[in-house]
Amino acid sequence: MDIERRGNLVRLLDMDDDFIIDLRYATEENFTGRLIYQSNECWIDEHTAKILIEAKNIFQKEGYRVKVWDAYRPIRAQQRFWDIMPDNNFVARPPDVLKMTTFRHTHMNGQCVDVTLTDIDGNDVEMPCPFDTMDERASLACEKNSPVGRKNGEYLKQVMESVGFQAYDGEWWHFYDVSTKPVPYTDYEI
Repeated sequence: MDIERRGNLVRLLDMDDDFIIDLRYATEENFTGRLIYQSNECWIDEHTAKILIEAKNIFQKEGYRVKVWDAYRPIRAQQRFWDIMPDNNFVARPPDVLKMTTFRHTHMNGQCVDVTLTDIDGNDVEMPCPFDTMDERASLACEKNSPVGRKNGEYLKQVMESVGFQAYDGEWWHFYDVSTKPVPYTDYEI
C-alpha cells in the first residue's frame, strides 16, 4: 500500500482505513462556526498513527470504532483559531516557530489527537459532553456529566493511555502522544 507522506506526517487512512474521519474544523460544526481546514483528510505523525491503530484494535475487540475529530493542525489554522478567540484558556496562542528551540507534542506536529468512540455501525457512544465544549463539562472529573458518559470517557482514556497517549484533563477527547520525541511544528495546508 502506498503511504502518502509530508515530513513526519502520514495520511491516517493510508495506514489503516477502519477509522471514521470527521474533522470538525473541515466543517462549520465547531466552536468557531467557520470552515478552518480545506480538506477532511486526516494527517498525523507516523508514530502517533501507529499507537492510535493499536488503540483502535483494542476498541474494535470490544465492539467500538474510533472517530477522529482532529489530528494534525497547520500553524496557519492555529492562527485562525487565535484570531477568532484570543483566549489562552481555550485556544493556544500560535507559536513563533522562528524563535523556537524546543517543541512539545501538539496538533501542530501531528502528535495529538481528538477522538471519540462509536458503536461498530458508526453511531456515537454517549460521552461526557459534546466535542469542543469549553467549560467544566469537558473534564472527566465533572460530576455534572452523566454516569454513562463519564464511564465511557474513562474507558477511552484507559485504553488510549495503555498504548502511549496521555490524556488532557481539561478535554476528555484530547490525547498527547508522549511515547515519542516531539518534532518541529509545520504548516502544511490541509
